[in-house]
Formats: sequence, C-alpha cells, structure tokens
Amino acid sequence: MLGGAIQTIGSQTRRLTVSGYALGAIGVSATARNAYSRSAVIVLAAAAVLAVLLFDALRFHLGWSAVPLLIWLAAVVMLLNVAPALFKTYPRYAFSISVLGLAVVGVLGLFQVPDDFANSRENLINQSYGGSFGNYLARWPAEWADSGGTASQTALAISRVVVLVVIAAATAWPRIALATLQTIWSGLVAFSVLFIAGIAGLASRIAAWRSSRAESGPTAEELMNGAATFGTEADQIKNPSFTTDKPAPPLVGNVRPDLLATEIDPTEETIIDADGRTVRAVVETLIDDEDALDLEDPESDLGEGEPGLLAPILPSFLHVPPFAWPLPDIEMLKTAPGGGVPETEIEATSELIVETLADHGIEVSVGDVRVGPRVTMYGIVPGWGRGRGSKNLVAEQAPGAERSSGRQRVRVDNILAREKDLALSLASPSLRFEAPVAGASLVGIEVPNSRPTPVTLRTVIESDAYEEFASAAPLPVPLGVGSGGEHVVIDLTRMPHLLIAGATGSGKSVCMNTIATGLLMSRTPEQVRIVMIDPKRVELTPYTGVPHLYAAPVVESDIAVGILKSLVDEMTDRFKVLESASVRNIVAYNEQAVTKMPYLVIMVDELADLMLTSASEVERLLCRLAQLGRATGIHLVIATQRPSVDVVTGLIKANFPSRISFGVTSQIDSRTIIDGPGAEKLLGKGDMLFLPIDRPKPLRIQGAFLGDPEVAGVVDFWKAVDGPRLQKIEPKAASADTGDFGDGGHDGDSLFDRACEMAGQHKTLSISLLQRRLRIGYPRAGRLMDELEEAGIVGIGEPGKPRPVL
Repeated sequence: MLGGAIQTIGSQTRRLTVSGYALGAIGVSATARNAYSRSAVIVLAAAAVLAVLLFDALRFHLGWSAVPLLIWLAAVVMLLNVAPALFKTYPRYAFSISVLGLAVVGVLGLFQVPDDFANSRENLINQSYGGSFGNYLARWPAEWADSGGTASQTALAISRVVVLVVIAAATAWPRIALATLQTIWSGLVAFSVLFIAGIAGLASRIAAWRSSRAESGPTAEELMNGAATFGTEADQIKNPSFTTDKPAPPLVGNVRPDLLATEIDPTEETIIDADGRTVRAVVETLIDDEDALDLEDPESDLGEGEPGLLAPILPSFLHVPPFAWPLPDIEMLKTAPGGGVPETEIEATSELIVETLADHGIEVSVGDVRVGPRVTMYGIVPGWGRGRGSKNLVAEQAPGAERSSGRQRVRVDNILAREKDLALSLASPSLRFEAPVAGASLVGIEVPNSRPTPVTLRTVIESDAYEEFASAAPLPVPLGVGSGGEHVVIDLTRMPHLLIAGATGSGKSVCMNTIATGLLMSRTPEQVRIVMIDPKRVELTPYTGVPHLYAAPVVESDIAVGILKSLVDEMTDRFKVLESASVRNIVAYNEQAVTKMPYLVIMVDELADLMLTSASEVERLLCRLAQLGRATGIHLVIATQRPSVDVVTGLIKANFPSRISFGVTSQIDSRTIIDGPGAEKLLGKGDMLFLPIDRPKPLRIQGAFLGDPEVAGVVDFWKAVDGPRLQKIEPKAASADTGDFGDGGHDGDSLFDRACEMAGQHKTLSISLLQRRLRIGYPRAGRLMDELEEAGIVGIGEPGKPRPVL
C-alpha cells in the first residue's frame, strides 16, 4: 500500500515537472532574440520533457552522465541565445565540447554502481555510473563483472578516455596541440637515438673486452690451475689412492728448488699448482709446444749437474744462458778536438748586451756567464730605473713596480721586448731567452758561439757524471752537453718513453745512433735486448748481427706491424711472470729472481712512414706498449722528421711524456713536440731542446756526435764475441683484422670493412671523409673509393662532389 502511494506521488511529480518545463520553454522562447534561439529553447524544453517522461530508460542508458549532458545542453542553449554567431565562427569549440561530454560519460563508465543500490533497482544490476552507454564506451568488448575488470581492461578504458580528452583539446587549440606533438616526437626520436647508441656502445665494449681477453690469453693462475686439475684426474685414473695434500717448498727466484733435483720420468712430470700442491701428469699432454724446448741444443734445457736433472722451465725471453759478456773498450770511440770560446769574446758580448739595452732605457748587468759547446748563456740581472726625468719612463710608470728611493726595478717584459734589437746588435738571428733561469734570479740570453766546440760520445762517457750515473741507472744514455757546459745523462727507465722529432739534417738519426751505441757500450745482452724498426733502411741496419738485437732490424712496414704485435704478446707474458712471482715491476722481480729479466728497448726511426701505411694499427700497438710496458721493462724510443698532428697524434703524445725536439721549420711543429715555442730557433747539427718528464721547461743540449766508423767498430766488437745463441722474436702473422694490406684487392683489409660500415651510415661518401675517419692519406683513400665502386657500394663520382651510396 505504501509502495503504491509512493508510485502515485512520483507520477504526479513527473507531471508537474513536465508542465513546469513546458511553461518555462514557452516563456523563454517568447523572450528569445531570434528564431534560431527560439528553436534552440524549444529543443531544450522538449529534451527536458522527454527526460522526465522517459526517466527509467534515461537512467538505464545514461546513468549519472545524464546530469552533465543536460547541463551541457543548457549551456549550449544559453550561448545560442546570447551569442548565436559564436558557433558559426568557431565550430571547433562546439565539436570539442561534444567530445568532452563523451569523455565524461566514459569516465563515469569506469565506476560500478554499488551492489545495494543496484539490487534495489533490477535494471541497474551490473551497470556503471555512466549507464549502458558508459559501459559500451569504456568497457566494450569485455563486460566487467561487478568485482571490477583486470589491469589490462582498466588500462584500455582509461586510454580511451584520454584519447577523447586529447581530441577535444587538440580541436579547441590546434596550434598548441601541433607544437606539443612535435615536441613529443622530437623527444621520442632523441630517446631512440640515445638508446640505439647506448646499445651499440655496450656491444662494442663487450666485443673489445672479449678481444682483449682473447689476445691476452689465460692468466698464469688459470694455466696453473688447469695443469693441476689435469694432473690430478690423470693420476686418479692410474692410481686411485693418489692424494694431493703434500705441500710444496716456497718459490726461490722464479723456480721451485725441488724441481732442480727431480729425476726425469719418460711418461710423467712433476708440476706445482697454484696452491702449493705437488701433482703428477702425463708429459705428452704438457709438452705440446715445440718452442718450449730448444730442439737444436737439447742440453741447454738440462741442468749442469748430473745427467737427467730437470732444468727450470723458463719463458723464452728469460732463457739466456749464463755467459761472461765483455764490454767494448772506450778507445773505440773518438775524442773530441779542442775548442772553446775565448774570454775576449765573452767580455765583448757582455758589454754589447748591456750597451744595447741601455740605449733603449733599460739598465742591466751581466751576473753570470755559462759557456756551452754551441751557445753561451749570459745571465742578465735587471737594474733600476733612472728616475722620472730619464728616458726610461715606461719602466718608471709601470704599475706594481718596486720602488726604492724614487727608483723602479726594470721589468722583465721590457728586456724580452728587445729581442730583435739585441739580435741586430749581436748579428745573430737566433737568440733564445729563458726567463727566469732555473735556480737563479736571472734572465738568460743564449747567444750562439762563433766557434762551436765539438761534442762526441766519448766526451760524455768519460765524464764523472756519467760514471756515477751509469753505476746505478738500469739504462743509462749519454745525451750530450748542456748550454751551461754540464754533461747530460738520462736514465731511459725514468723517461719512460722518448719521442724525438726534427727536420731533415737536424741530428735526429745521430741521436738515435747515440742512444743505441750508448747502451751497447755499457750493457750486455743479459741486461737489455733491443728491437730496431728502420723504414728508411739505412740508419739502424748497420747494427745487424749484434747479440743485443731481439730481432733483425725491420725495414718493411707490414713486418714492423707483426713485430709490434709480437711485442704486445711479449709484454703480456712478462706480466704473467710478474704475477706468478707476486711482484709489481721488473726491478722487484730482478732483485729476487735467479734468472734476471732483461730490459727491452724498442727503437723506431721514422714513425711517419709507418703511419702512412697502417696508421690506426701502429697507433694502437704503440699506445698499448707505452701504457703498459714500463712495469715489464719495455721502453720505446721513437723518432720522426714530420711532427704533424697526423703523425704525432694526441694518443701518442700523451703516452710519451719525455720528448726531444731538434730544429723544426715552424713554431707550430715546436708546439706539437714540446708544447711551446723555441725549437724553430735551434741551430741544427745536434742542437736540441730536451723536455724530460720531471721538468716544466725544456733544456738546451748539444747532442753527442757519433760517426759511422765508431758505430762499425762497436758492432764488429759484439759480432766477434763468441757468446751463446740467444732467442729471437718472430713477427706475428698478419690476420684479416690487422689492417695489413697490399696494393691489390681488399681481401682481409680491415680498412675496406670499415669503409663499408661508413657507407652504411651515410647517404654519400667522399675521399676526404675517408681520410678523416680512417686516418689515412689521400692515395689510400682514393684506392678505397675505387674498391667501393668496384664492389657496387658507391656510384660513379663527379669531380668535386661526394659519391652516392647505392
């Protein structure tokens, strides 16, 4: 009965509401401004009447979304009544508002009507707040249960609503939407590029790591563990009662002392593993390398005691038989003829310097004179100004100058500014200033001597400085005589690598011969081994046959690359020996080892020729040797007559901290070598600037001269020594990835492969691009371009234009 009353009241309320809407529509239409507005008002009134009459159907299909839709309809009617031309001028706003209304319905369709409210009305079961239309807009094609949809269904529904909102916003504000879209697209492209580059970089690092692991080979600990494991398994098969608990004696030098007294078994051999355990292994499985034994002299692999004793198993570079090596006599070298600068010349030059500067209002005095073989350094002491009435007004009015009783100290800049005036007065175009002189409050002026004093290698070797230095330095090198008359001797192990540059005829090759002969005069093959690479074929080849040489002088570029690769392997083997002995460097190893590890000096006379043929490979190998070779006793001495940036690259320069610059043609070349000017003013014929690793400024030195007869005498002496046969290093065979190539074809040419990769990254390809990226010369880049054309990778070129990539 109560339910019937409620239904009656609801129906009466609906009739009253319909009547109210009808009367309101009639009133509003009467006040409308035009027919268009009256029609819109009537439509709104009709919609309201239908909404009341069809309330149940509206509630089922639209749910609570009917409220914002009716509000939207009312707003549209009001706008048509107030500003009817608005929708004609901006129709996109009407469309945007309509789409936004659909988005509201979609949002309401995401939420489920509560169960208690839905159960009270049968037609609302499994419905959302947006009604059936909201269900379709948000949830189609899957109908969610009352417990809610899955994560993927919810994400799909939310994405639909977001799309509707984006469409509405883009329609209302198209310019802002276009700019936003462009920004998002640019961000996605940038992210994709960075992501791909990161993946490529990671892949290249992994490949480089794998190649380095493959090139360096297994460590000494891995080899020892592998040998011990194999020996244990073999003996367990032969003797089940085999055990490995027996401890081994400690390491003495580089071998186990118990190995020296072990009888050789024809089938088994004693091995000491990394944990100090003694194991037995089949000898046929261990001696599988013919290079491990000296087949021509098998007795050299056995000890000098009773027959059958097993000698220490040493690496090839340590297998130097004991021998009393003699040293050459100093009488093989020539003495320097007498000479020097007379005292009268020194006094005259000093007076001329003082008078010339005084003529320009600069008072100085000569405080020290250091006579050298090629130049004489005059130490200038700055004086005081003459007062305000004198002509030295510039010095007196200089800000920050010291004052003493109205007088001012002469500035150093004023002295340096008179370089050309001094050169004119002294009739010497090549003056060099050093301000200040190291260890003194002087301004040094180096003036060439009218009669230079010859400097020979014997002059430096017979000096007291060399005798004292050579007794302690592992690799003493007599370099020459300084500008102050002091003898300059360097230790190559402290450099640790030396870069020499200079123009043709400046004394570069003589310096290389001085370094090599200096080592041959003081060190035996047990102490140092030398590798000489001489593409010029005439400078280092006279040393052929010297027992110090680790290989015959190399004159071919492809063989030089193979030798450098073998030296990298040599360096790796040396590191394994140091690792097994638990020492840091060669000095600590030689202090405790029975068989000493010799130092290894690599000399290259003309780096430019190697860089022309295999620039990338030579640079990589030299940099690796320079970076890691110091600890293992490997030191490089490299010379070039073309100190340009394509020869002396940044990597090479960074790994050669000690440098020598002879006379060069330009200040740019001087800065390339010693990071500063000065080398362009050198006098040639051995006049050098030496920049060691421990000095900020270069030293001027007159290099020691060494004639061909002296070199031949030292070489003949070492050839006549009947010493034991020493092991030699062999060049590593060129592989497909080494960059060793000839003039014909591109099989196995890594440059061709890299050029193909560049073609895949560019739409056009030019010879200049190949030169820059591959660091090669124009002829080689032109041949590569011809090979690419023959392979069908690039098209036919036109003069002055890059070639299209097919």
